[in-house]
Amino acid sequence: MKKSVMLLGNIVIVLVILGLTLFDVSSEQKRILTSQIEGFENMTVAMERVTTNYLLGEQQVCNSWASYINSNDMTAEEAIDFVRESIAVPNVTAHILLTGDGELAGLSTASRNEGTDDYTVSYDNVKAFDEGFESLLDEDSNLNVTRAYTNPVNAIQSIGFCCSVHVRDEETGKMQDAVLLRIVPLSLIETKWVFPTKEYEKAEISLIDSSGDYIVRGRSFKNSNFYEFYQSYNTSAPDVLEGVKESVKGAPGVFEMLNSTGQRSILSHTRVNSTDDWIIVTMIPISEFDGAVINWTIVGIITIGLLFLLIFNLVIMMGFNRKLKTAVDSADRANRAKTDFLSTMSHDIRTPMNAIVGLTIITEKNADDATAVRENLHKISTASNHLLTLINDILDITKVESGKITLNPVTFSLEECRENLINISQPMVKEKNIEFTFNTDKFEHEYLYADQLRLNQIYINLLSNAIKYTEAGGKVEAEMLEEPGSTDRTVRLTYTVSDTGIGMTPEFMEKMYQPFSRQIDSRVDTIQGTGLGLAITKKMIDLMDGTIDCVSEVGKGTTFTVTLEIAISDKPAYLTKQEAGEGEASGDDTQTTERDELSGIEGMKILVVEDNNINWEIISNLLQMHGVETERAENGKRAVEIMTSASKGDYDLIFMDVQMPVMNGIEATKAIRTLDDEWAAGIPIIAMTADAFSENISECMAAGMNGHIAKPIDLKLVQKEIMKAKEGKRS
Repeated sequence: MKKSVMLLGNIVIVLVILGLTLFDVSSEQKRILTSQIEGFENMTVAMERVTTNYLLGEQQVCNSWASYINSNDMTAEEAIDFVRESIAVPNVTAHILLTGDGELAGLSTASRNEGTDDYTVSYDNVKAFDEGFESLLDEDSNLNVTRAYTNPVNAIQSIGFCCSVHVRDEETGKMQDAVLLRIVPLSLIETKWVFPTKEYEKAEISLIDSSGDYIVRGRSFKNSNFYEFYQSYNTSAPDVLEGVKESVKGAPGVFEMLNSTGQRSILSHTRVNSTDDWIIVTMIPISEFDGAVINWTIVGIITIGLLFLLIFNLVIMMGFNRKLKTAVDSADRANRAKTDFLSTMSHDIRTPMNAIVGLTIITEKNADDATAVRENLHKISTASNHLLTLINDILDITKVESGKITLNPVTFSLEECRENLINISQPMVKEKNIEFTFNTDKFEHEYLYADQLRLNQIYINLLSNAIKYTEAGGKVEAEMLEEPGSTDRTVRLTYTVSDTGIGMTPEFMEKMYQPFSRQIDSRVDTIQGTGLGLAITKKMIDLMDGTIDCVSEVGKGTTFTVTLEIAISDKPAYLTKQEAGEGEASGDDTQTTERDELSGIEGMKILVVEDNNINWEIISNLLQMHGVETERAENGKRAVEIMTSASKGDYDLIFMDVQMPVMNGIEATKAIRTLDDEWAAGIPIIAMTADAFSENISECMAAGMNGHIAKPIDLKLVQKEIMKAKEGKRS
């Protein structure tokens, strides 16, 4: 795909996302604005309730004064004195106006001038009553209140709550009609109009009558009439203005208008239910609502983010192309490495296979020459062992590198481990005429808990390499030392192998732990090796959290030092004859004695569970060569059937293959262990399988088996496992 097409595609995607974002933000803002306007309308209705309650409360005070005056036959002076004593709110005053002769004059609770005794008051020039005071003295009305006017005593804009009273004339003693006014400053009423939330701080409130005249006017409301105010700042046709008037006089509602500064504003209106024609109108600029304006900050952030993403994508695409090229090169290198691996493995496998095939053909042609047959068979055995080692090493290194290998610790004897190393190395040492010593101190803790298979693999690899690369007449020295560990339940085991062999170059030592690494040297070419031993050893040591160090010099030899921290075990894996008190021996004599007794397996009866005919033929012939009677079961199910009907003494132990049809060896072992016959359920069972990984061994042991032998079969191991089972049976 061309870069221009990709760029255009990215731009289109950015524009579409930006458009959808704007649409979504705009829709959300409209929704929020609608919700906030509804809230403002509800607040206006709440203000009406507050106003109504306040007005009725003030009227009730005035009514209580009037009731007291009318029931106590008071003169105007006595009545005003009573009211003066009753007023508790600052700036609230009261007037009693006599209505005789059509004039409105009387007395006030406050003096006309501070510091004087002039309490007279006149309403002759005060327009507080549009239709006369009589219109405000409706006995059927809950609220009799004037419009806003200037208090003639203190010149404060106020409204008056009215009541009709009767006072006695001091000269004639006759009762006169009068009007009692409780006069409340507008500023006091405005304190009741406080919106409870800060979002309405700039809201203005006015109180108008049905004709639009202000009873109480907020600061933002201009002109002397609300409808004139609307008309002045909102140019509209006459029918529109009439519609506004009808709307304001009707049910509570809202509409949009311009205020005196030209701002779009929301006006909410509701009638004061306690009056005939008063209306509360509230106004607030739309800009005060959060939802009124699109949140350009969010839009800007999204836009910048999308542009950044566009640029980032372009940079990433170019970088990705570079990485693709790098990945292709890496894949090519990996393929070459794979090819090299397969080539090396093929070469190393074909070398012993060539010897096996070739020597087999030669042996067949010289079958009558007993000496040649023996020599060829010995060579075939050597090549077979090398091939088996190669296969095991390849499987080990593959499993370690894939992370699938796990440690399976068991209790083992450190002394037995040392003796096994000595015995395994003896044939090679004698063959090459090498001076060999194995130094140890007395082990304070003989029984340890670790993966014995992997530990032996590490020690044997290093020891066999030392012997293999040391020329005849040279010297190999091994040392195993036990030191205190980091806790009282561990020991630090140090294993050192030194030789006087060919040594290694510094260049090779830098890569000696890499798979298939072998030093290029004419002296090495004649020595069999896979190039995997050190790689496996290093990975096993890492897996066990240990360390390996190496010092080497060409022509002078090599020293490897392995340090591992291993847990201490309180229980031995099994007792040797010496430990069981069956004889007195020490050192190598004990091991030699045991191996001399391998001939004691004659006469044993073994049930071999094996589905492969060739494998059955091999194991049966090998055992029969040592006087062992064998019987075959073709699969696990047949083995269970045989053991179900067998009697004590029919068999001494069972060799059990693991992977078989019908029923595998694991299932068969579990079934045998649950048989009712105590002898049959407890018969020793030894696994004989091609699975040689430690987890497979652990699975066999967990199923109830007593030992494990890996295929191809090593007769010495077979004899060893038989003797272990035989001794265990006797004990």
